[in-house]
Amino acid sequence: MDRVRNLLEQIQSRLEELNKAERKVAEVILLNPQQATRFSIAALAQAASVSEPTVNRFCRSFGVSGYPELKLQLAQSLASGAAYVSRAVEADDNPEAYTQKIFGSAIASLDSACQALDPNLISRAVDLLIQARQIHFFGSAPRPR
Repeated sequence: MDRVRNLLEQIQSRLEELNKAERKVAEVILLNPQQATRFSIAALAQAASVSEPTVNRFCRSFGVSGYPELKLQLAQSLASGAAYVSRAVEADDNPEAYTQKIFGSAIASLDSACQALDPNLISRAVDLLIQARQIHFFGSAPRPR
């Protein structure tokens, strides 16, 4: 599955451009994607306080033919490791919960970046580095307090 086109990431990135009703559907999905895969269309509509046709419009706005296909793509997103896309640290999270969320988010970001890499461009960069006469690395450390 192409991680760049991951459904959960698409929903998260388009959240602000959705209309009010569709945003309610998105928020229910992002709040608990695993549970959303088990909802019927009626249950999702009820959880989001919208109508079933609104859920169908939401599905079509993400390029899927209907709710069954949306649930399938949502499950594929979860299986590909995108479960942490929307897991924000909450004020009442305990250290274990926020540690898992932070590391999970970092892992998902790294995986997404890795999947987006073009192997041909990496090969070209390696070839250029091999041919270089000199390679310089620069960095800076934070000042001690």
